[in-house]
Amino acid sequence: MTTRRVRPRQPPAQRLPSLEVLDDVMYKSIVVGFAFFTIATLLGAFWAAEAWGRYWSWGPKEAWALIVWLNCAAWLHMRLMKGLRGAVSAWWALTGLAVTTFAFPGATMFLSGLHSYGTL
Repeated sequence: MTTRRVRPRQPPAQRLPSLEVLDDVMYKSIVVGFAFFTIATLLGAFWAAEAWGRYWSWGPKEAWALIVWLNCAAWLHMRLMKGLRGAVSAWWALTGLAVTTFAFPGATMFLSGLHSYGTL
Protein backbone atom coordinates (compact mmCIF):
# COMPACT_ATOMS: atom_id res chain seq x y z
CA MET A 1 0.00 0.00 0.00
CA THR A 2 1.30 3.40 -0.98
CA THR A 3 1.10 6.26 1.42
CA ARG A 4 -0.23 9.48 0.01
CA ARG A 5 1.60 12.66 0.86
CA VAL A 6 -0.71 15.50 1.70
CA ARG A 7 0.56 18.91 0.73
CA PRO A 8 -0.43 21.80 2.95
CA ARG A 9 -3.02 24.11 1.42
CA GLN A 10 -1.75 27.38 0.03
CA PRO A 11 -3.63 30.62 0.48
CA PRO A 12 -5.43 31.69 -2.73
CA ALA A 13 -3.08 34.62 -3.30
CA GLN A 14 -0.10 32.27 -3.51
CA ARG A 15 -1.81 30.16 -6.18
CA LEU A 16 -2.20 33.11 -8.54
CA PRO A 17 0.31 33.84 -11.29
CA SER A 18 2.86 36.58 -10.75
CA LEU A 19 1.72 40.21 -10.77
CA GLU A 20 3.51 40.77 -14.09
CA VAL A 21 1.56 37.93 -15.72
CA LEU A 22 -1.74 39.22 -14.30
CA ASP A 23 -0.93 42.74 -15.51
CA ASP A 24 -0.15 41.42 -18.99
CA VAL A 25 -3.40 39.41 -19.12
CA MET A 26 -5.35 42.48 -17.98
CA TYR A 27 -3.73 44.63 -20.66
CA LYS A 28 -4.36 42.11 -23.45
CA SER A 29 -7.98 41.61 -22.35
CA ILE A 30 -8.66 45.35 -22.39
CA VAL A 31 -7.00 45.76 -25.81
CA VAL A 32 -9.10 42.98 -27.34
CA GLY A 33 -12.28 44.23 -25.65
CA PHE A 34 -11.60 47.80 -26.77
CA ALA A 35 -11.08 46.72 -30.38
CA PHE A 36 -14.29 44.67 -30.47
CA PHE A 37 -16.25 47.38 -28.65
CA THR A 38 -15.04 50.02 -31.12
CA ILE A 39 -16.15 47.88 -34.06
CA ALA A 40 -19.50 47.12 -32.39
CA THR A 41 -20.15 50.80 -31.66
CA LEU A 42 -19.38 51.82 -35.24
CA LEU A 43 -21.56 49.06 -36.67
CA GLY A 44 -24.33 50.02 -34.25
CA ALA A 45 -24.10 53.64 -35.43
CA PHE A 46 -24.41 52.58 -39.06
CA TRP A 47 -27.36 50.37 -38.19
CA ALA A 48 -29.01 53.23 -36.28
CA ALA A 49 -28.56 55.54 -39.28
CA GLU A 50 -30.30 52.98 -41.46
CA ALA A 51 -33.08 52.25 -38.96
CA TRP A 52 -33.77 55.71 -37.47
CA GLY A 53 -32.05 58.14 -39.83
CA ARG A 54 -29.38 59.28 -37.37
CA TYR A 55 -26.12 57.78 -36.14
CA TRP A 56 -26.34 58.82 -32.51
CA SER A 57 -29.31 59.81 -30.38
CA TRP A 58 -27.62 60.51 -27.01
CA GLY A 59 -29.96 58.16 -25.18
CA PRO A 60 -28.78 56.55 -21.95
CA LYS A 61 -27.51 53.44 -23.73
CA GLU A 62 -25.49 55.45 -26.25
CA ALA A 63 -24.16 57.77 -23.54
CA TRP A 64 -23.05 54.84 -21.39
CA ALA A 65 -21.49 53.17 -24.43
CA LEU A 66 -19.46 56.34 -24.94
CA ILE A 67 -18.46 56.36 -21.25
CA VAL A 68 -17.25 52.75 -21.53
CA TRP A 69 -15.32 53.53 -24.72
CA LEU A 70 -13.72 56.67 -23.24
CA ASN A 71 -12.77 54.82 -20.05
CA CYS A 72 -11.01 52.08 -22.05
CA ALA A 73 -9.35 54.63 -24.34
CA ALA A 74 -8.10 56.65 -21.37
CA TRP A 75 -6.80 53.50 -19.61
CA LEU A 76 -4.95 52.39 -22.75
CA HIS A 77 -3.57 55.89 -23.31
CA MET A 78 -2.25 56.07 -19.75
CA ARG A 79 -0.77 52.59 -20.08
CA LEU A 80 0.95 53.21 -23.41
CA MET A 81 1.96 56.86 -23.08
CA LYS A 82 2.57 57.23 -19.34
CA GLY A 83 3.52 53.66 -18.41
CA LEU A 84 0.66 53.18 -15.95
CA ARG A 85 1.15 49.88 -14.14
CA GLY A 86 0.48 48.28 -10.79
CA ALA A 87 -2.26 48.94 -8.28
CA VAL A 88 -3.60 52.14 -9.87
CA SER A 89 -3.94 50.40 -13.21
CA ALA A 90 -5.66 47.39 -11.63
CA TRP A 91 -8.14 49.51 -9.65
CA TRP A 92 -8.92 51.58 -12.74
CA ALA A 93 -9.54 48.36 -14.71
CA LEU A 94 -11.86 47.07 -11.97
CA THR A 95 -13.74 50.37 -12.00
CA GLY A 96 -13.99 50.06 -15.78
CA LEU A 97 -15.39 46.57 -15.35
CA ALA A 98 -18.07 47.94 -13.02
CA VAL A 99 -18.90 50.74 -15.48
CA THR A 100 -19.10 48.25 -18.36
CA THR A 101 -21.23 45.88 -16.32
CA PHE A 102 -23.69 48.67 -15.54
CA ALA A 103 -23.68 50.03 -19.10
CA PHE A 104 -25.02 46.90 -20.73
CA PRO A 105 -27.77 45.49 -18.51
CA GLY A 106 -28.06 48.42 -16.09
CA ALA A 107 -28.61 51.22 -18.58
CA THR A 108 -31.20 49.09 -20.35
CA MET A 109 -33.13 48.11 -17.23
CA PHE A 110 -32.85 51.17 -14.98
CA LEU A 111 -32.73 54.14 -17.36
CA SER A 112 -35.46 55.18 -19.77
CA GLY A 113 -34.73 55.73 -23.43
CA LEU A 114 -34.84 54.17 -26.85
CA HIS A 115 -33.08 51.01 -25.66
CA SER A 116 -35.20 50.47 -22.56
CA TYR A 117 -36.85 47.07 -22.53
CA GLY A 118 -38.17 47.04 -19.00
CA THR A 119 -38.31 49.08 -15.87
CA LEU A 120 -37.26 47.98 -12.43
